[in-house]
Amino acid sequence: MLHRKFRIVATVSAAVIGLTLAGCGSTSLSAASSCQSFMNASPTEQHEVIDQLSSRYGKPDYSTPLGEPEVPYYCSANPSVTLGDFFERAEG
Repeated sequence: MLHRKFRIVATVSAAVIGLTLAGCGSTSLSAASSCQSFMNASPTEQHEVIDQLSSRYGKPDYSTPLGEPEVPYYCSANPSVTLGDFFERAEG
């Protein structure tokens, strides 16, 4: 019985570690990603790419709690625009 409990704990631990490591990589979104891809991404990925691109394009206001919602707002109406195009044209 003890061996079975250990195996269950080990399996659950391995699954948690796998999920944790999967979340540690960099985002799959980039300046070349479309707004549609951005809208389909997880909130974590969206936040990460906004932080990266707002820094790269010199638009720090977009990484603030008040500025960050502007990206999904724009992207929902413009799914074919790239994130890079959005940040190039954005006021900042």
